[in-house]
Amino acid sequence: MRKPNITMLLGTFIIALAALAIPAVAATEGPSHTTSDGVIVFKNGPLTGEFAGNAPHLRFYATNDMARTVYSVNFRALTEFSTNNSGEEYASHLMVARADFDSAQWTPTSFYPLKNQNGATIGIGFNFTLNSLLQVEGGSGQPKSLNSGDVVLAVKAYNTTRTITVNNQPVTMGNAEMKIDFALKNWPFANANDKIALQVNLHSDTGRFDLHEQDGTRSVDATHDEGPTVAEHSFHETTDVEQEVRFVSGPVTASQNIGFFHFVNSATVTTSNGQTSSVPVTASYKGEKEGNEMFFKLYLAYPSFPAGATLLHDPSIGLAGGLPTLYLILGGVAVAGLAAVVVIRRRHPQVQKDSKQN
Repeated sequence: MRKPNITMLLGTFIIALAALAIPAVAATEGPSHTTSDGVIVFKNGPLTGEFAGNAPHLRFYATNDMARTVYSVNFRALTEFSTNNSGEEYASHLMVARADFDSAQWTPTSFYPLKNQNGATIGIGFNFTLNSLLQVEGGSGQPKSLNSGDVVLAVKAYNTTRTITVNNQPVTMGNAEMKIDFALKNWPFANANDKIALQVNLHSDTGRFDLHEQDGTRSVDATHDEGPTVAEHSFHETTDVEQEVRFVSGPVTASQNIGFFHFVNSATVTTSNGQTSSVPVTASYKGEKEGNEMFFKLYLAYPSFPAGATLLHDPSIGLAGGLPTLYLILGGVAVAGLAAVVVIRRRHPQVQKDSKQN
């Protein structure tokens, strides 16, 4: 019986390693949810999200990864800031007033079905709603606050990949993604020219992030505290509808998935009489410590809007295909070992032949 050719075995092994490096295909099952001990677990395809406690803090990860990387997205605060003699992005030295989300109570609603125009169910969602007074610190005059229901985060997941319309622009939502509609009303602006910024704290084990900007990808190391004396950096948005911040894996990883945070480049303002308008969204960021933990702090800034109006914006979180470098490293070692076997097998018969001639 013919023995397997070592070159054939080597080729088969390389193909197997390449297959391992291909990102996992998203599962076809629709979104599901469970609640246990106050923790809401929300699954969509290969993505699992966890909401715990009474603040809008989210952890998410690839459900079936052997070497699981957990990503954190904390909706942290609202900050009013002045735009006098400055750019359109948030900068901390321009702060006028701030409302800390962690200082208030938040309540999740029951899950509800998402339906299309024909009444067919296309996904599920739930709302994370402000359920107490939220004090607005700073500013002048009488103390101000937001009331219950003035801030809502609506978490939504779809059965299949869908293209939805946001401000008359198409946005594609995958089934390894969760849409988080941020709604704000009744913010007590001190000045009609001021803007309001939503602070979102991102964290992962590596503390490194790739920003997809107008002039290419910018890599940010958020493991070093830039401190209060360093100004926030402008996020130079692309011409795409969706802007992306991608979590960066470590140099050696077995994961085939990489987390991301998306936000749409515009928001919708709806007045009390139902009129809608689109407003631009700008962004800035910095790496900064909060407590004992380092965060990539992202600030999404919106223009002021009239009393009685509601601002609606569309961030999302999800998973994209990544490169499992651990497989490639192991594969390189294995290929080198197999190559050495090939060399030894080719040399060994020549040694025997020479010995017989002697």
